[in-house]
Amino acid sequence: MKELVESVRQYGILQPLLVKREGENYRIIAGERRFRAAKEAGLKEVPVIIRDYSSQQAAEISIIENVQRADLNPMEEAMAYQMLIDDYGLKQEEVAEKVNKNRTTVTNALRLLKLCPEVQKMTASGVLSAGHARTLLPLASAVVQKKTADLVVERGLSVRETERLVKQQAAEKPAPRKPAENDAANLYYEDSAEKMQSILGTKVYIRRRDRKKGRIEIDYYSTAELERIMELICSIQSQ
Repeated sequence: MKELVESVRQYGILQPLLVKREGENYRIIAGERRFRAAKEAGLKEVPVIIRDYSSQQAAEISIIENVQRADLNPMEEAMAYQMLIDDYGLKQEEVAEKVNKNRTTVTNALRLLKLCPEVQKMTASGVLSAGHARTLLPLASAVVQKKTADLVVERGLSVRETERLVKQQAAEKPAPRKPAENDAANLYYEDSAEKMQSILGTKVYIRRRDRKKGRIEIDYYSTAELERIMELICSIQSQ
C-alpha cells in the first residue's frame, strides 16, 4: 500500500476505478485499493468508468480483481477460485479465462483446499510453499499431513525431497496394533460420520469428549455451500 500511495502521488491514478451508480452515490466495483491510496495521497478526484452491472456481475468482477492482485497468499487465491465456482456456477475453464490464467494454474490452486486445516494455515502464512503443500495431498490422514509438513519445514526440504518423503510414508504399512476395548465404539462413530457426510455432501467430524458427550463439526467452503447445508437441515426438520 505504501508503494501504491507513492506511485499515486507521483503519477496519479493510471487505471480508472470501475463504479456502479447507486442513487446519488457510486459504489466501487473494482479499484478499492487505488481509491484508498488516492485518499492517502491527498487526491480530491479520481478517474472512474461507470457501468450498470447486476449484483452478480459486480460481485464476480470484485472477486476477479482480487484474485489478480500480486499479494494474495495461495490459500486466498484458491478460495477465491472456489467462490467463483460455488457462488456463480463457473467451471474451472471459465474461471481460468476470467482471471487470465491457464486451467492448470487454477486446478493446482484448488487442490490446496483438500489439505487439512493446519497445513492450509501453514501455506497461507508462507511457512510452507504451495508446491510443498501440494506434494502432501497423497497423505490421506490429517495427522500425517501435519507431521510431514512440520518435518519439511524443520529440515528445509526441497519440493523433490518432500515428494520422496511422501512416497516413503505412503509405502510404509502401519504397524499391527492390539485390539482396543473401544474399537466397536470407534467404528460406530466413524460409520455415523460417513452417513452424515453422504447426506450433507461435505466433510463431517465427530469429536468425542467422553462416552456420552461430544461435538459434531461440519465443513463448508463458501457462503453458498453453507446456505445449501442449512436448507438441507431445515428440510429435514420440516419433515
